[in-house]
Parts: sequence; C-alpha cells; structure tokens
Amino acid sequence: MGNGRYSSGFYFAVLVVLAALSYMIYGPVAAHPGWDYYFHLTRFDALVTALTEGTFPLYIDHSAALGYGYLSRVFYSDMLMVPFALIGMVTGAPVAFEIMVFTMTILCGIIMYGAVKTIYKNPYIAFVSGLLYTFSVYRLFDVYSRAAFGEVLAFTFLPLVFWGLYHIIKGDCRKWYIIAFGFTLTIFSHVISSVLTFFTVIILLAVYYKPLAKEPKRILFLVVAALTTIAITSSYTLPLAEQLASNDFRYQYNDWSLPSRTKLSPEYMLWALLCGFAYPKDIIIVGIGILSTAVVFLRIFVREKSEALRSVDTGLIVGVIFLVAVSSIFPWGRFPFTLFSFIQYPSRLFLFVTLFFSVAGAYYLSKIFLKEKQQLITAIILIACLIATFFCHNDYCRAVYTGHIKETNEKPLPGNFFYLNGAEYVPARVPSAYYISERRDSIKPLKGETEIYSPQRDKGALAFEAKVQQPDSLELPLFYYKGYMAFANRKPVAISQSKNGLVQIPVEESGEVDVYYSGTPIQELSLLFNFVCLIILCIYIYRQKRRGC
Repeated sequence: MGNGRYSSGFYFAVLVVLAALSYMIYGPVAAHPGWDYYFHLTRFDALVTALTEGTFPLYIDHSAALGYGYLSRVFYSDMLMVPFALIGMVTGAPVAFEIMVFTMTILCGIIMYGAVKTIYKNPYIAFVSGLLYTFSVYRLFDVYSRAAFGEVLAFTFLPLVFWGLYHIIKGDCRKWYIIAFGFTLTIFSHVISSVLTFFTVIILLAVYYKPLAKEPKRILFLVVAALTTIAITSSYTLPLAEQLASNDFRYQYNDWSLPSRTKLSPEYMLWALLCGFAYPKDIIIVGIGILSTAVVFLRIFVREKSEALRSVDTGLIVGVIFLVAVSSIFPWGRFPFTLFSFIQYPSRLFLFVTLFFSVAGAYYLSKIFLKEKQQLITAIILIACLIATFFCHNDYCRAVYTGHIKETNEKPLPGNFFYLNGAEYVPARVPSAYYISERRDSIKPLKGETEIYSPQRDKGALAFEAKVQQPDSLELPLFYYKGYMAFANRKPVAISQSKNGLVQIPVEESGEVDVYYSGTPIQELSLLFNFVCLIILCIYIYRQKRRGC
C-alpha cells in the first residue's frame, strides 16, 4: 500500500479476493433475485437472442409481456452488455449475467483506485477509497435487493467522470477525452445516474471556477469533451429522443414514484447512515452504511491545511447536501425541484454520497495514520469490517427476498407487469397489464367483420391470413413503437397506434399479412455516426500518445 511498485498489484489481489469472497457468501444473484432482476435478465436475454438470430442491433424484445414486445434496448442502452451477451451465446443468459456482475465489481474497484491515485498521488488513499466504494452497502443493496443493474453499471464508471474532471480543472487538460469516456459510459449505463452526474459536475465546476477563468483553454477542452460525448452517445440518445417524441409512455403519468413521496423519513435516514452490521426487521433499508458514515467523522482529527484537503472537504460538503436532499426535510414537491421528478427516488443520490465519503474517509485516515505499519493495521481492520458486512448484509437481503420480493416477483404476472415491473416505457394508452392478460394473443377487427386465419409468430414476426368483407382495421397484440413495418400481400401498409396503445393496421383486401419490427432510419444512421466518431476519437488519442501528450 506504500509507494512501492507493487502497490497496484497488491490492491488488485485484495480486490479480487474480496470480490470472490463476497460471491461465495452471497451466492449467485439468481439465488435471491432482487426486484428488478428479472427485468434486466430478460432484456439481457433479448440481446443474446438478437445476436443469435442475427437481428442485432435493430431488434425488439419480442417475447416480453406475453409477446406484446418491449423496446427495452432503446430506453435502456445495451451497448455495455454486448461483450457479455456474446459469452451468453455459449453459456446461456443467466450464467453470462453473473459473469457480467462479477466483472463489473472488479472493474469498479480498478477505476476507483486509478482515479483516486491519479488525483491524490497516494496509493493508500486509493486503496482504502477503492474498497470502501466498491463494497459499499449501497452498491451491495443495488446488486442484491434492488437488482438495479443500470445503476450498478453507473457505479463502475462514475469515478472515471471525476478522474476526467480533475484533468479539466487542474491536471493535463489535453486528456479531456477521459471525462468524455466517463460520461459516455455512464450514459450507456443508466440515463438517470448520468443526469445526476451532470448536475454534480456543474456544482464542482462552479466551486472551481478560478482555474478555469485563469486558463480559458480548459473551458475549451471541456466544451470539446461535451461535444464528443454527445457524438459518441448518439446511437442511444437520438433513438431515445425519437421514441419519446413519437408517443406518450406510462412513466409520464406515474405518481407512485415521485421524489416527494419517496424521500426518507428521519427513522429511515438514521438506519441509512448506521446500517451495515445491523438492520431493522420490519422495514426495508437503503443507505450508505456505518463504515462510510464513520470514516468521515475522522475529519475532526485532521489539522493540516492543503489544497488536497480542501478538495476532499468540498466533496464531503456536497455529500452532506445530497444526504439532506434524500431526507424528508427537502422540498421535492416544490418548484424548481419538481423538475427533477424523473429521478423517482432521491436515494439515488447515495451513489454520489458513497463516492465522496469514500474518498474523504480514506484521505482522513491517511493523515491520521502516517506510518506504514499503522496503515497496514487500518487496512486489515477495514477488510475485516467489509467481510463482516458481507455476512450481515447477506442475511438481511435474504430476509428481504423471502419476506417482500419473492411473493411479488416469483413469476411473471400482471402484478409485476410480466417482469416489466414499472413498465415505464409501455405506451400510456395501454389500459393495464390485466388488460393484456385478458386480451391475450388475439387479433381484433375493429369493425368485427374480418376473419383471421393461421396466426403465427416467428422470431418476433407476426404473420396471418385475413379474409376481408369490407375495408377494416386490425388491432394487433403488439405494443406500439415507432419502427414497426407491415405488409399486406407484400405491399407496405401504414401503421398507427390504436386507442389501447397497440399496433393498428388497415386492411382492404383478403390475403397474407406480415408485421415485424425493423427499426428506424435514425436508429441505423445514429449507430453508424456513433461508430465513425468513436474511430476518430481513438485515432486522435493514439496520435496524442505518440506525441507524448
């Protein structure tokens, strides 16, 4: 952990051992799946299926919601899951999913270590903060109880954003591409986390405006990074914007997950700060844990004055402000905070609290325990506490699963919208999951005179024969999304949305009808543009490295 050349290797060894040990204690995620586990597993399985069938990258999860289809890839980027989906073509989706979760744990620890070591030039600070962050209670809760794997991915790449921000504000601003990659990977991970990251970065830029004002070129590099991020995330953001502009979706009318209703009461906040080794029996707790809370109180023992300490204290203050924002005293129900209702749960801010507190606690420890032997002892104590946390939190997660999750998430039922859970991106006109359950796979003539024969589904394509008495319209068992194509006797047919949020087509003559999801020109072109921009950026970075920049 000292300044020797083996410090990084030692950290990596400890990281892998702890990750393996946590997996042994908790078992596979599938053993006690969290609330969103099956949703993320099914969208991952849809990606594996698309690669197998050759429909990637323009595909829809045609098996979702009793075959009505869910366009999950547009609303939840699948870019980072592709390497693991390739593994899933051999191992199956569940095994590849477990490999992905374990890999992201290792990668999370590596990126956090690299970021902190670069910023503070101290392997011990990087060692402690890396372990505190990677094995934090909030991340463990995300993996096992919430199964919020979008946020788990964001956990992995968030430190990369602040690594890049350091270079923009104080370091080598010619490495502007680091923050561009950080934001890109965060956007591809979880769009809500990326928006919260953006506003957090704005806060820090406001604090550190002086270095930017003294060297305007830093602002220029920041603008270049922003434009680059926009370009290389276009394959996700443009199709997303296209779908949101084309229809209304259920998330726009959900009032059960507003921040004003989901902020935490004083009792929950207390448990959020003190959980880790102990948990209440009758309530579900999400929080940062006692380790992250305790280490920041070491600030009272630090007497030095330095620029590094001021930066750590700044992060601590932002973290405390975010803690207040999670609590019930924060006015989420009032303007302008109502504009942030899309975050659903203020507790998402625990992600940033965990990061800032991990760095602050590690820094304070490094200034209190200066000798190598002292630092080794504190590291051993930390590792022991993390292992104890694994055991205690595992027992709690299994109790939560047995008492709360299993009964609502054991089978795909209307109550969990057939594993779509909130079903935020189901068309708003769809009455309910129970309507889908009752309607089943029927093709309904709106005038009631057209007869349907031999309906078949094959890899997402719906085919049938229609005997038409007079011009009619058919409502199909498919959720309406922009990008469907329909053919009647091999002639293109216009597609519209029915009053129930389903695909509707006109039929004027008898014959064969074929309907399938083909994607949109924006989906195709944005992917090509994305790829070209990424190649250009890689060439630029390579040339900069050759020049020694």
